[in-house]
Amino acid sequence: MIEELFTSLLRKVGQYNPDAVVTSSSSSVVNSSSTNDNQNQTITSQQQQQEQPVSILRQAFNLAKSAHANQCRKSGELYITHPLGVAHILADKGIVDMTSLLTALLHDTVEDTDVTLHQIIELFGEEVGECVDGVTKIGKVKFMSYEEQQSENYRKLILAMSKDIRVILVKLADRLHNMRTLQYMPKEKQQRIARETMEIYAPLAHRLGIYKVKTELEDLCFRYLRPKKFMALESQINEAQVELTQYEEEVVIMLERLMKDSGVGVAPNSSLLVKGRTKGLWSIYNKMKRQGIELEDIHDVIGFRIIVDDVSSCYQALGVVHEHFKPVPGRIKDLIALPKPNGYQSLHTTVIGPRGKRVEIQIRTKEMDEVAESGIAAHWIYKQGGGSGGGGKNSANQFAWLRQLVDDVRRQSDPKEFVKSVKEDLFAKEVFVFSPTGDIYPLARGSSVLDFAYKVHSELGAQCTGAKVNGRIASMRYHLQNGDVVQIMTSKTQTPKREWLQYVRTSKAKSRIRSWLKRNQKRSSAIRGKELIEEGLKKYSKSEDDGKKEYQRKLEHLLTTFKLQTENHLFTALAHGQLSVKNVMREIFGSAAIATANDRSESSTGEERDSQVLNKSPSVLSDVPSNANGIVVGRERNILLHFCRNCSPLYGDSIKGVITKGKGIKVHRTGCKYLTESDDKRVVEVAWDKNVKDIKLRPVELQVVCTDSPGVLADMSRTITSLGMNIGNVTLKKIKNGRGLARFEVMLGNLDDLEKVMTQLRQEEGVLSVSRR
Repeated sequence: MIEELFTSLLRKVGQYNPDAVVTSSSSSVVNSSSTNDNQNQTITSQQQQQEQPVSILRQAFNLAKSAHANQCRKSGELYITHPLGVAHILADKGIVDMTSLLTALLHDTVEDTDVTLHQIIELFGEEVGECVDGVTKIGKVKFMSYEEQQSENYRKLILAMSKDIRVILVKLADRLHNMRTLQYMPKEKQQRIARETMEIYAPLAHRLGIYKVKTELEDLCFRYLRPKKFMALESQINEAQVELTQYEEEVVIMLERLMKDSGVGVAPNSSLLVKGRTKGLWSIYNKMKRQGIELEDIHDVIGFRIIVDDVSSCYQALGVVHEHFKPVPGRIKDLIALPKPNGYQSLHTTVIGPRGKRVEIQIRTKEMDEVAESGIAAHWIYKQGGGSGGGGKNSANQFAWLRQLVDDVRRQSDPKEFVKSVKEDLFAKEVFVFSPTGDIYPLARGSSVLDFAYKVHSELGAQCTGAKVNGRIASMRYHLQNGDVVQIMTSKTQTPKREWLQYVRTSKAKSRIRSWLKRNQKRSSAIRGKELIEEGLKKYSKSEDDGKKEYQRKLEHLLTTFKLQTENHLFTALAHGQLSVKNVMREIFGSAAIATANDRSESSTGEERDSQVLNKSPSVLSDVPSNANGIVVGRERNILLHFCRNCSPLYGDSIKGVITKGKGIKVHRTGCKYLTESDDKRVVEVAWDKNVKDIKLRPVELQVVCTDSPGVLADMSRTITSLGMNIGNVTLKKIKNGRGLARFEVMLGNLDDLEKVMTQLRQEEGVLSVSRR
């Protein structure tokens, strides 16, 4: 069976022109028609490589089969069926260059077997090695949470695909094959993998324009995330299939006749094609849910495509359609003149068709249709056909959104914020706006003038004061609409403000604003820290000059003692209250000199008094036992602190502290609105104590959108308590479209507890979404 699968793969590859093999001059492959006997024989000649694609594939297949020999999948099949399945998916899409196919066959060897990346590079070249490494998950590293681990996996994948787009093509094929065989996994893992696929991989396929893969991934996720809804809708579609097929045939015949009668597609060698296709189940379900209607009320379950020879014929065909069918106002889109960022082009219209039903029609050329179906994969196939060989390098340069995503990856350090920004970028629907010179800029729907300014250039965004939109003055908060012409107004004295984060939608604008604020905070902190040092030297030294000399002489000692790298780090630690001026002065002048100084309360500044909160001795804070809250501030565990009730941090969350007056430090989750509104000078770094033994339970509010039906609240409550978790409070209120919003206050210890309860709730019938406050 395994050999048959491999032979079948070779037949698929043979249907195309397999000229594009490993092209890097430094790449070397092994000629191995047998298994391991010839593994030291290297092919260096490009001509030899091109003559032996079968031998190269055979070598990779044999290596993967040998490496995975003792491994089986959950289905009981030999593990080698998975890499072969991934290679088959690529071949079915026409992606048959050697690097992609070799990566598909070898992609799990480094992660799951004793094969090393060095061996892959030695045998098949650096290009294949880089792609295999890009697909391989982050391993052998301990993370605080599953979320942090996934963040690093996404980060690695995105950076790898920015170098070679074939990495993501293989990863999508890998995920698609795993989704096709997900039924063998435990139910909890099915849910987790399906949710991750729906949130990351399906949108990624959409942004890359690979709509066939996107639709199949969504429908497979639908099967596992909403099994009862999926089966009910699938049954309804199957029951209506005869009627749908008849209607499809009727419309196709009618459109073909109208086109030919009007002279479209009648020329010799014309490629006129009219076809219909039933929409994906997930797409249909979403429309039903969004509009609150049943399947019988949806009149555009089938979409129609008219494929013509050239662009002029596209517009001619659109005119013919509108001449015979009444168009629905506001439903005409010209995506030929304004292509999507992923290269998608087409004319879209919705008309009142036969039997009074709405009919969605897309009109495009054959090449546009290839791109519409396969996205970047189509671009890759065209490059391959053009003889460019390993043209996967730099293919990502066609996608501005991908370059922006990669830039954000490099800037974003917080795992939660990173995953959130990736999801926002992938899910974002777009508006198209114009600069005064006529340049087109796609932006996420809901973007403001400020988003546009940062889209054009970071410096323009930083100095933005407002804009002229369509010739009228508009504030930087104004939400842009399709077709707006935007002229940004600036001032050299303008600088980013923290409240700007409330005005922007795009991850680029958010990351640039945060970066500026962080840099500015560091500058301000360094200045304030230096002032504190100077004040301390005046207070504790005999003369200012003597104090400065002694400080410079002891600077290296100070940095070593407090484990700091530079003088600026010392200033920042003082400004943030992580060190007290008194402790620093004690290291410079000694305890005796400090003891004879004037009473500190008469000369301490307000800033010093705040910083003393961090340096009170354990006896002063004897009412707070060590590690009671699992928080470490600097090197101190015995610190007076409390948690923000609004964001309720859990063990493992990314956190920061804010110095309060008289109450010690308040701990917030990063991103908490009260943290962002706090004075930067009072924000301090805090961390979870990795040595904590007993994690204190904290109240966390879960918000659940559900159907407003009897028994739903009781079922959800039972689910939570069955996990051994206590419910402190629960409320339920009706919202629009026959739904309810339930709020549960649940006592939890860490992020694993949170993930467990949210996963179980999502599996409940009637639950539409679960989120943490």
